[in-house]
Amino acid sequence: MLALLPGFTRSLRFRESVMKTASAQGYLNAMAAATYLTYKGVPFRKAHEKIGNAVRFGLETGRELNELTLAELKELGEEFEADFFDAITLEATLDCHDVTGGTARNQVKDALRGASARIATDKAWLASVHLKLGAALKPGVEQIARV
Repeated sequence: MLALLPGFTRSLRFRESVMKTASAQGYLNAMAAATYLTYKGVPFRKAHEKIGNAVRFGLETGRELNELTLAELKELGEEFEADFFDAITLEATLDCHDVTGGTARNQVKDALRGASARIATDKAWLASVHLKLGAALKPGVEQIARV
């Protein structure tokens, strides 16, 4: 199974425009929206409730959170301001999870750097093992070659 993985990953092609469109649907930004309200001083439990009501209203009217008007949002809570829409973009949604292992772009970059460093270390270790094994096996190989 592992032998298939390199060829599989080399053949992967990502359609970024399709991925970006898909990421803007399905209320994936609801947690960022709740986080926005907590930054405005709303306790998380109440923020969750207000965003839940916004999602319900969006579902009823066939719209995503970013398609609701500020006036409609203000009916759900006075804390909503024009900056709400900046807080629920794809980038803001990713970056609001800025914890180790989270989706924030700087966390992903750090994880990639760490993985690259581990790969380099592993490659160096494998190369040294290969050299040691080659040196250890060389006398036996030479003896077999003489037979």
